Amino acid sequence: MKTGCLCLAVFILVALLAACGCTAPVSSEKGNTASTPVVTATDAGLRIITEEQYPFNYAGPNGTVTGQATDVVRGILSRLNQTANITILPWSEGYSLARAGPDVALYSTARTDERENLFKWVGPVSSYDYIVYARNDSMFKINSLESVKKAGQICVVKDDFRHQYLLENNFTNITTPGSDAGCIRQLMAGTTDLWLGSSANVQEIAKNEGINASALKGVFHVRTVQTYIAFSPDTPDSVIDAWQGALDAMKSDGTFAETGRQYGMAGTGSAAAPASADAVADQAVTTLVAVTDGQMKAILRPYEVLALTDEARSGEWNRIQPLLAALMNKEPDTWLWYARPDGSYYAVAEGLTSSNLKSRSYFPTVLAGNESVGTVVISHNTGRNAGIVAVPVLKDGTVTGVLGASVYLDTLTDSLREDIPEPFVFYAIDSEGKFALHSEKGQIARDISTIGADTSFGKAIGVIRSGNSGRVEYEDGGVRYTANFRTAPLTSWKCVVAWPAADSTAGA
Repeated sequence: MKTGCLCLAVFILVALLAACGCTAPVSSEKGNTASTPVVTATDAGLRIITEEQYPFNYAGPNGTVTGQATDVVRGILSRLNQTANITILPWSEGYSLARAGPDVALYSTARTDERENLFKWVGPVSSYDYIVYARNDSMFKINSLESVKKAGQICVVKDDFRHQYLLENNFTNITTPGSDAGCIRQLMAGTTDLWLGSSANVQEIAKNEGINASALKGVFHVRTVQTYIAFSPDTPDSVIDAWQGALDAMKSDGTFAETGRQYGMAGTGSAAAPASADAVADQAVTTLVAVTDGQMKAILRPYEVLALTDEARSGEWNRIQPLLAALMNKEPDTWLWYARPDGSYYAVAEGLTSSNLKSRSYFPTVLAGNESVGTVVISHNTGRNAGIVAVPVLKDGTVTGVLGASVYLDTLTDSLREDIPEPFVFYAIDSEGKFALHSEKGQIARDISTIGADTSFGKAIGVIRSGNSGRVEYEDGGVRYTANFRTAPLTSWKCVVAWPAADSTAGA
């Protein structure tokens, strides 16, 4: 009886309190902050700089910086509950400020071997193709960097990756305004002959300059690059880790892909892996090994025969060139050449080139009388990512020359993508520790030492490189992967096919 009276009293008290709102429940609806304190965003303590480069970073109609990469940067700041101003500057000025610091972040910045130790990196945030453009009425026949050098003056943005790239390849015929728009103006005015630009923004830049884009034509595809947020070297590692973690979370929950789709960028999403992913990946690894070794073998076997001919042993280019030209007609996605022991070399379509191969890591091996297959380089002559096939030419037991081929790895990747569908990721690692192939083409030729050895992906790569075949699991870019791998017999490349976990949120 006493218990019943007590319960009745408690019920009446609760009812009275509810009536006056003292026990109103906390709503879980987004935007209700009645019981959730608002945390004021803090200043990131960074000077964030970008350039005018549509559609990644550019000034919108009201002057506010926008673009795909900008939205990613703002998304990272939001997740870290931080604020920062973003300033558009000419690339050369922004690049110098980021080199000097303090506390500067610069995007979108191509990550290259030459820049690797100049900055700290977060990314990737975007990727695009670099292409040499000419006026549509020009008669240039461009099929290599060597032919670009001979075509006339080439325009490129000062201190941009493309500028540095041309300098590294011994270009002297360069003009360097502060923007791509300046390059297009010079090209159309006839004060320069070529422009090293990007397929991502040529239409928009031409439109803004009042130029019909059909007045331009792409004459030579150079390469695909991935871009990052580059931080001045004084930036604390804790900042880099926090930014990378926020970016990985955006990729994991689909925000990054959605941002790309808003700007019309294809291939930024990911489909679910099929239930039979393991079996599909195993077959895909078999395809990866067979296609890559098959492509190299299609050059190697004829070269072994050609090396024994009187024409090759003569060392006379006018006798060797027809043999290589005939082979190149059968293998159009290669660049064939003949080198002298001093490293100077002839290319089929160019004759004697201005470059030298003596510093290439594979060259001493071939001069010692051994074949070399699969070393990854950025070709001196074409500027493209290439896998090398090189065979010594011997006369009376002495190496008198080298028959060589540069197999285009970007093209090989494209053909493999047709056989290995998304969401599967594939890549191959050469014996020197570079990505020989990668379904994200901007990663090709990247030194894997730039991937932290203590990270989940870095540890998995260590297992892959130390074994002949097997399976690993790892996290990369906020996504958890399972990967099957196998060693290709001819190239010794470690061929890998990975797929995302059904629940791909890292750490879930």
